[in-house]
Amino acid sequence: MKTGNESAERRREGFSLIELLVVLTIIMTMTGITVMGMGSYRGKMTEQQVRAVSDELLLAQSAQQTRPGTFRIQLRQDSHVWEVVIQRTMDQEITTGTAWSEYDRRELASSNTLRISDEKGTLLKEGYDGSYYQWSFDRASGACTEGAGTLVFSGSGKAFTLTVYEPTGRSEVHTDYGVR
Repeated sequence: MKTGNESAERRREGFSLIELLVVLTIIMTMTGITVMGMGSYRGKMTEQQVRAVSDELLLAQSAQQTRPGTFRIQLRQDSHVWEVVIQRTMDQEITTGTAWSEYDRRELASSNTLRISDEKGTLLKEGYDGSYYQWSFDRASGACTEGAGTLVFSGSGKAFTLTVYEPTGRSEVHTDYGVR
């Protein structure tokens, strides 16, 4: 049985080595779980961004087939943020040279966290019109008349491919296990 003096001495001594090791182990375990969770979260964000582009492609294709005017979709960067922009011009404006107007815009992610390349791994370069990539669709068939092919979206150790098929204009997103 401890006396009052023994417990007072114990309080002045501090923690034992084993107690400190147990606390450090708990802290390291919690840190590891947090870091693992963040990696998974960032991978899901990359997937959401690719799917957002796929959704915008479907919107542009549908608009091209059902609404007046001509539509195109561009992948752009504004202040180091990737964006998907759907632009529209009325058919009579094409012959007069009137500029395209914005129809829809969606921000994706910072260019520091999202890398977009072609299927060979070459990063996209900015074109003369400020876009990095562009798609167009045929009014009658919905076929992809410009931009068909595969792009690779990578970030946080995960990569996803976005493939747009020329004959149908359909887009598919796949996990790319060969991370670039």
